Amino acid sequence: MPRLPRLFALVLLAVSGCTELRGCATSEPESLQALAAPDAGVPEASTPGVAPPPLEARYAKEWLVIVHSSSTPGEGSGVLGALKATGLPVEPVRLSTNAFKDLRPCLEVVVAKVFETRAEAEGFREQLSRAGVEAYVKNAGPLEPERERKDATCRADAEAHAARAEALNRRTVPRFVESHLGRTFMLLGEARTSVALEPVDVRRSVWMAPIDADPMGLFVKGETVDLYGVAGLLQAGCAVKGFAWINRGVPHFGYFQQEPPPEAPGCGRPWAFAELDCAVAPDAVAFALPAGTKAPVFFASGEGPPEEVLAAEVRALRRSERFATLRSEGSIQAEQVQERLSEEVRAFRYASGATHAVFTVARFRTGEGNSMCGGDYNQQVTRAVVLGPGGAERTLTAKALVGEDVVGVLDLEGDGEVELLVQESWPRRAVRLLHEDGSELSGAVVENCDCGC
Repeated sequence: MPRLPRLFALVLLAVSGCTELRGCATSEPESLQALAAPDAGVPEASTPGVAPPPLEARYAKEWLVIVHSSSTPGEGSGVLGALKATGLPVEPVRLSTNAFKDLRPCLEVVVAKVFETRAEAEGFREQLSRAGVEAYVKNAGPLEPERERKDATCRADAEAHAARAEALNRRTVPRFVESHLGRTFMLLGEARTSVALEPVDVRRSVWMAPIDADPMGLFVKGETVDLYGVAGLLQAGCAVKGFAWINRGVPHFGYFQQEPPPEAPGCGRPWAFAELDCAVAPDAVAFALPAGTKAPVFFASGEGPPEEVLAAEVRALRRSERFATLRSEGSIQAEQVQERLSEEVRAFRYASGATHAVFTVARFRTGEGNSMCGGDYNQQVTRAVVLGPGGAERTLTAKALVGEDVVGVLDLEGDGEVELLVQESWPRRAVRLLHEDGSELSGAVVENCDCGC
């Protein structure tokens, strides 16, 4: 797909900490770089034995008046022009949210101005609103001590996005299905050019435009697909009755408060969908396969090996190095904030005949577990195994698997390997079908541009 290398390069700019307006969008005037210039008196990097603080340090724990956020760096030129036209004393800057602990990762935000207090920031936001520019206020929180880890995660997300879009070029790949305003849509692929869309709901959270034919060239009207849920077949023979571009990205909350209402989506990009003549529940996790494709083998939830086998798997989890590391980290943080470390261990099981899939999950928390918008500790480790006849055991190698997100287990191709159906809510809504090693076979991600806290 021609657009993917460009998209990937843009995402990499964001996660690498691109913060200057000229650096992220070279068409902007130099006067907009005010906040990106080093402070007077900051030592140069070449000063022996002295390392300058990161550029973002001046914004840590400050109140940000944010006028734009996106997973794609360099966007927001229009709002920059609108800021300049207000005549207000704006000091715009682009920042990567990865630099700050309390902001949603993998976004670039355009900040109109920063303040030491919330009251000052809210006052300036109101001035912008009266001038016709909507904004919202967030506290950046402290600098992120694990910035490199966040950047790596965002790079991995960018790679996954490119692979996901490429996988959708194959007609036989499982395609996730969504319900919007009582209509059922099957994901086809990503738009390669800009598309004019219209809002289809009062909140303007979903934008759509009809298409005469599948822009991916994979399906035609009248073709049928079979729909599957987390436990098996939902409906067979659902017919394609039309096509549409849809943008369902989640903008920052201030987007919904704009007057007059916005004239374009506030987040994300359009994707091509096929409309089906079958109905699915709005919250259903469902995917489609071309009609006639051999049905996957689904594992039954809640069934599996006896309790003594589950207990043995829990003991194996507790012996793992990762379990010990998280318990130690959590205990240290709990002591620092004078709170108790909560430790919860659970087991989930699935079965298909004599083959069982078992997930044991340990979660460590302090306070309310609010690690994104507060200082609480909230980490988990999952051990996943497939148990076969005669005592055979296979440990799944999927890294960073969250057992609580697994909503279904199946053997898609009848090869004895299992696929995991996962549903995620943070940092964005997503459904994925994963191989045993954690690589993504298929997925659908709803972009989220709200900075969270």
